[in-house]
Amino acid sequence: MKNITTIFFDVGGVCLTNGWDNISREKATIKFSLDYEEMERRHKPLFKKFEKGKVSLDKYLDTVIFFKERNFSKSDFIEFMHSQSKAIDSTFKILKTLKSARKYQLVTLNNESRELNRYRINKFKLDKYFDCFFSSCYLGTRKPEQEIFYAATHILQKDPEECLFIDDRKENYTAATNYGLNTILLDAPANLRVRLEEYKIEI
Repeated sequence: MKNITTIFFDVGGVCLTNGWDNISREKATIKFSLDYEEMERRHKPLFKKFEKGKVSLDKYLDTVIFFKERNFSKSDFIEFMHSQSKAIDSTFKILKTLKSARKYQLVTLNNESRELNRYRINKFKLDKYFDCFFSSCYLGTRKPEQEIFYAATHILQKDPEECLFIDDRKENYTAATNYGLNTILLDAPANLRVRLEEYKIEI
């Protein structure tokens, strides 16, 4: 195995809580008195295009939520979406140490819509830790598609064998492993330090 030079971090579930997953959508239906089944029926055909940057947040909300008159505004709903994002402190402590050491190139590799991705980068100052962001909304491909791993490694001009990929979803972990990346399937953020030490990552 080559020495690891680059670490790819998933964002939702590793660095931050998930931005707009089924749990967040369930909370939205309670807060805004929405029909969850109807919301999911409208969400499912759009979410891949939404995460690939092919559907804007405005269009997504018009289709999924505001297809009829509501007693709340679009800005109210977006504010709620933003409120679902929280920092995972244990990961940020590790990121701070890794960034200070300057031994590894730190990048993200995540699935996220353009507007939410931008909000989370700015809100949590992710650019303090990461050199670049390989997000599905910018690349037009999403995990677990092989194209996103190909694009990220080739843009960085890195061999898969010198990269470590961290994700909390098995399908993404499996796809990255099949591509040839070193991989960590993170069952809980609190275990990140131990899992990194397994790869002899100096923290």
